[in-house]
Amino acid sequence: MKNTNKLFVTIFVAMLAVCGLHAQGQYESGMKKAFELWGEGKNTEAVAMFERIGQAEKDKWQPMYYACTVLITSSFEAKEMETKMAMLEKAKTHVAAAHERSPDNSEIYTMEGLLYTGYVAMDPPTYAMQFTQKINELHDKAIELNPNNPRALSNKIEYEMGAARFFGQDLKPFCKRLEAVLVKFDEQDLSEPFAPDYGKERVEETIANCGL
Repeated sequence: MKNTNKLFVTIFVAMLAVCGLHAQGQYESGMKKAFELWGEGKNTEAVAMFERIGQAEKDKWQPMYYACTVLITSSFEAKEMETKMAMLEKAKTHVAAAHERSPDNSEIYTMEGLLYTGYVAMDPPTYAMQFTQKINELHDKAIELNPNNPRALSNKIEYEMGAARFFGQDLKPFCKRLEAVLVKFDEQDLSEPFAPDYGKERVEETIANCGL
């Protein structure tokens, strides 16, 4: 995964906008602070803040979801294998907690798919065979729960692109499929506070790199 800092900024800006509309209470202010830390690149502090909020707000799935998100995206940029593994193993516990709080949530299944993609990115010879089927199943489950979830759709396509790239296949058909996903980013239901809405910039960049 490249350009995850852009992902950070996209989420950060979007969540601050949400916070502006829901700026009451300790939960909202705590989440705002966690996103600010993330936007500043203070990932360890952001994870700790999301964790503390999640411990206090046991009926909310978003804090554990975002703690998991920060850990996974950070793992793509980490240099040391041990650091990557520690981040992913910790993220695994948070995604499990998020599932408990919000079963059958398309966003959480999408993030779990990205979690196992992190293992594959870390060590393809070890984990590609082990986790590819699981990743596809998680993406399929996320799409089944919400056929219009642009992150579920784009993550599935991008994982398939990775395999196609490895085998030297033409990537343009995958980029055509991604083009069809773009409109779904503009049609998202963001009525729930702190609902994920990121990913459009990454898809646009992926399409641009296809030369379309």
